[in-house]
Amino acid sequence: MEDSKIDQFLTHWRYINRYLREGRLANEDKKVTRLQWVLLRHVGRSGQCTMGSLAEHFNVSMSTVSQMIDRLEKWGYARRVTSVQDGRVKMVSLTEKGEKIIREAKTAYHQQLSNGLSRFSEEEQEMFIGFLQRLADNLKDLSKDDPQMDKKA
Repeated sequence: MEDSKIDQFLTHWRYINRYLREGRLANEDKKVTRLQWVLLRHVGRSGQCTMGSLAEHFNVSMSTVSQMIDRLEKWGYARRVTSVQDGRVKMVSLTEKGEKIIREAKTAYHQQLSNGLSRFSEEEQEMFIGFLQRLADNLKDLSKDDPQMDKKA
């Protein structure tokens, strides 16, 4: 495949993501970064995470996670508590305010995406979703065939 087509695809993909994220991560005067947002979602899905598991999951240092959690705690989105099993381990969970910002952003994200897709006909929507599914399947198949993927996992 030509590099220009891959570049076009990536450019459009970035714009789609940017438009969907635009303004969704701001609350009052606080601007949640993309990594902070992903961290909040991960903690929300997990219920509770250790600081170490967050650093490992996001492939960042403990100090980076600690700084992000400091800011999220300051804004009232997350909290750290000491593990009852091991007093040296800090657990991170969402506050009610953190859960609320995730719900609100998810609702807005879905609404924005729905509005964009609604400008396609039903047939175009089905074709588009089918193409995305095929791309996902192709990438999955290719990753199974690539011995390098085993080393990265």
